[in-house]
Amino acid sequence: MTVLSSCLAALLGLMLGTTVMAQNAGRNTVLDTLFDKLQDATDPVAAQTLEAAIWEQWTLVPDVRQQATMMRGIAEMQQREFTTSVETFTALVESAPDLSEAWNKRATVHWLMGNFKASLADICETIKREPRHFGAYSGLGMIRAEMGENARAVAAFELARKWNPHIVGIDSEIERLKALGGDVPADPLGCGRLSS
Repeated sequence: MTVLSSCLAALLGLMLGTTVMAQNAGRNTVLDTLFDKLQDATDPVAAQTLEAAIWEQWTLVPDVRQQATMMRGIAEMQQREFTTSVETFTALVESAPDLSEAWNKRATVHWLMGNFKASLADICETIKREPRHFGAYSGLGMIRAEMGENARAVAAFELARKWNPHIVGIDSEIERLKALGGDVPADPLGCGRLSS
């Protein structure tokens, strides 16, 4: 009976793992389609709708407990309970390290707290997991600009624009930062420097 129970438990685990992988594959297909449509969108309302759908896909988590943690962290952030929100997103990062939006949300909270170094580190983790994350690139650009790293800010904003050409005001911000000058470093985003 114990052997049978072990086999059933293993089979159930395999089935659940396959379901999660299928959900993730489906989500990636949806994201690919949304990004393709966002590139081609000409109507501002359609572009906003597609952008919102992409954010929704990033925020969805297949695991019910992890989804509850994501929603709790977002609520804490909105209520300006930043320390608690960082703790919540840290727990989510630890339980689901491949979830790009967990890293991005924690980066946002760190940014709101003025902790640029921690925010930058989490942004870099976000874009490792989701290289199309225009929100993370935008945040990276804002922080780099605030730090006076104009070339890195431009590099980040250009990547944000690449994946979402409809970000309001990004073209003028890129031009403004280019006019301020600065040499482009070997690591244009600065993520390699953070990990060393």
